[in-house]
Amino acid sequence: MPGAALVEFRALGPIEAVVAGRLVDLGAPKQRALLALLVSRVGQPVPVEVMLDALWAGHPPPSAMASLQAYVANLRRALEPDRAPRTPATVLRTCPRGYLLDSRVTDVDVHRFGEHATSGWRAWDRGDPQQALSEFEAGLALWRGQAYAEVASATCVVPEVARMEELQLSVVEARCAALLAVGAHEVAVAELEAFIQAHPLREYGCELLSLALYRAGRQADALGVLRTIQKRLAEELGIDPRPALQHLEREILNQAPALDWHPTPAAPASPAPGRPTTPPQVCPTVPPPPPAAAEGRVFVGREVALRQLVEALTAAADGRGRVVTVSGEPGVGKTSLLRRFAKLAGVPVLWGTCPEHVTAPPLWLWEQVLRTMGTCFPHQAIPQPVAELLSGDTQHLVNGVEVAGATLRRFEAIVHYLTDASHTAPLVVLLDHLHRADPSSLRLLAHLAESVPASRLLLAVSYRSGEAEALAETLAALARSGVTRIDLEGLDTQDTQTLASALLHQEVSERTAEGLWARTEGNPFFLRELIKVLSGEQRLDQPRTAPVPVPVREVVLRHVARLPQTAAEVLAVAAIAGRHFDITVVAEAAAIEIEAALEVLDIAVAAGLVVEDQQPLGWFHFTHALAAEALYETTGRLRRARLHRRIGAAAARAWAENTERADEIARHWLLAAELDPTAAVHAATHAATAARLADARLAFGDAATLWRQALIAADLAEKEDLDRYPLLIGLGTSLYRAGNRHDGLPVFIQALEETLAAPDACGDLDTSRLVTAAVAAISEPNLYPGEQGDVDLRLVDVLERALTQVTDPGQHALMLSCLAVARDYDGDLVRRAALSDEALALARLTTDNVALAQILHLRAAAGVTTMSVVDGVAA
Repeated sequence: MPGAALVEFRALGPIEAVVAGRLVDLGAPKQRALLALLVSRVGQPVPVEVMLDALWAGHPPPSAMASLQAYVANLRRALEPDRAPRTPATVLRTCPRGYLLDSRVTDVDVHRFGEHATSGWRAWDRGDPQQALSEFEAGLALWRGQAYAEVASATCVVPEVARMEELQLSVVEARCAALLAVGAHEVAVAELEAFIQAHPLREYGCELLSLALYRAGRQADALGVLRTIQKRLAEELGIDPRPALQHLEREILNQAPALDWHPTPAAPASPAPGRPTTPPQVCPTVPPPPPAAAEGRVFVGREVALRQLVEALTAAADGRGRVVTVSGEPGVGKTSLLRRFAKLAGVPVLWGTCPEHVTAPPLWLWEQVLRTMGTCFPHQAIPQPVAELLSGDTQHLVNGVEVAGATLRRFEAIVHYLTDASHTAPLVVLLDHLHRADPSSLRLLAHLAESVPASRLLLAVSYRSGEAEALAETLAALARSGVTRIDLEGLDTQDTQTLASALLHQEVSERTAEGLWARTEGNPFFLRELIKVLSGEQRLDQPRTAPVPVPVREVVLRHVARLPQTAAEVLAVAAIAGRHFDITVVAEAAAIEIEAALEVLDIAVAAGLVVEDQQPLGWFHFTHALAAEALYETTGRLRRARLHRRIGAAAARAWAENTERADEIARHWLLAAELDPTAAVHAATHAATAARLADARLAFGDAATLWRQALIAADLAEKEDLDRYPLLIGLGTSLYRAGNRHDGLPVFIQALEETLAAPDACGDLDTSRLVTAAVAAISEPNLYPGEQGDVDLRLVDVLERALTQVTDPGQHALMLSCLAVARDYDGDLVRRAALSDEALALARLTTDNVALAQILHLRAAAGVTTMSVVDGVAA
């Protein structure tokens, strides 16, 4: 839509709206919060359920929908005061399932801030720090407080708030870099000191502050900043500062001329097309890196494994060569461990690795090692067989024409070349991804291992434990040389917390770390990918709700694709059953014999995807929750529902005597309830069974959830003869016992209304149900009376209508007593006493002592005593 925006919104602080150049009154707090939520998604539809959840913190009252509609109407009047009656709104528009703010007629300061930041960085890139400074300052001037302050803690807004806060911090640092580039060192010092005090782990901010202090003539303070951040990173995160900080420290100590400020030459009006421009040199380090630039260098834990490697290297240095194997599942950190050790070794390290996606030529693994060897020891003569290998002459190994003796001579030459070099200084040979190595490389490795003990070599190899079958002979040869085995497992919870804190640049709670560990078992690759999703899309305190990261899903599916087709199919069914599964149930659902299913699981266990539980017999679980989730998500909704039905039926038969599994049976049937009315009936029945068991163990909240799910399934049963009455009574009772009368009473009222509306074939009502529901609604101890407003009026109305249908004296007496209690809100004690007296008189005409006791109890609940009646009459 052409022309200026009709409304300007300011969300970088408390929400504000400007219409026709004037601030408008946005009304009550919840109304303002609604607008902030809409502004956070300007141009995008916001579903009604998202609004209700955000405004009422996940617990909207029955009147929430009416309130929401009133807020929308009020905002429309405020944002379009001149809109004619009955004309469509153009700013806050209605859309299917919700509302949206039309981005074509609005202007939001959040977007203008992003535009200023982008323009500032572009000016920086073309060598114009003064223009960059102006843009950064214009953007930061828009901030008045926390972004989207009214709804900053809402689940759907938290990722956007975090993104804006990170962008603001980056722009603050960029502004300070521009200040240094234009020579405003003292101003930059003042700004950066306050900034680092608030954000002490921002490495680039510390780098800028150190340079600013140096240029301001405060060299000691500049070094102090660098040493403080170095100590803080080591103590709090266990990591080293980035190389730029270390380089800056050396430059300051040497008083390098490059640190001095020099005026930046004027930027060209337009750079030559296709010719890269050089950013102005603020300092000898790089311009501000993106926030996640250093993630790959974070290394935590593995102290025991590193100590084993260091001890092996010490023994090798003493002339007692060692062989070390490092094994573990994919992503567990084998390569990272070897790289970390290589940095700490302090001796020449020869590295060889095997590619995954291409077929390497014979001895490619050793060719890499030998080329590095020539670089590290340039003065050592290269034997002729080694030189032939490095020149690409491997034909005699490929076509088998030359006799085996030639191969042995080449192997011997390589062994002597390496062991002779180790006599000068200890030598480390690291072979990564050994499970991908060609047979010739494996044979050479086994041959070298025989000579290692008498050398000063440390030979360390890594491989995937799930793919070790092809390495059986090689590993046996290594074992004969006295091997040290390191079996890497996932990081523990403490290391998980450290890694997450380092990657997110903020302290992560122990609860969050436990949630991350539960889904990843501490696998560093899975952890890193899940943390990326958390930092970008999910609330940090809800790691269990984050989706499976795409790279993790791809790795899992590729791993499963290597298995036989039958194994992959059984694992897909097992993933629908859950992370922990009973193989008997899975086999029946997958329609295969139990013996065949067990053979399949042997393959999955060997591949590291599944582990057998110690107890109970026949149960297994996926090694990682994310693996099960990835398989679950790749199965279509319809197929998932059909599998849930088959698993639910199989589980109901297998666990018929095990009440502890009732929740699990119900879960599968509930997820299949949409298939057809018959499945919905099963779902409602099993959910009701599980709810009764939850009630019996006093888990009233869980029971209420199950009763609700049973009612939803009952609605899907359509024309099937499914009785909703016991489900409603069960839900109301569980809510009452959970202390939630507010939600429980309307459920009992619904049970009464549905009973009144559903006479039998002869037109008669089941009056016993009316009485049961009425007594349940009224007589639960300590829950009634209370303030309910319209709900109390509904209760009185339905009880009065039910009273006319109940003719049995005992039942009629109970209904009268319930009505007396229900009328507590009207203050008419005389009326309540009359109802109670009539009930008591009827009860005394019967021989039902139980009913009489209930009536006396209800009489007390209604507050009816002789003295109270006298007082009421006197009043």
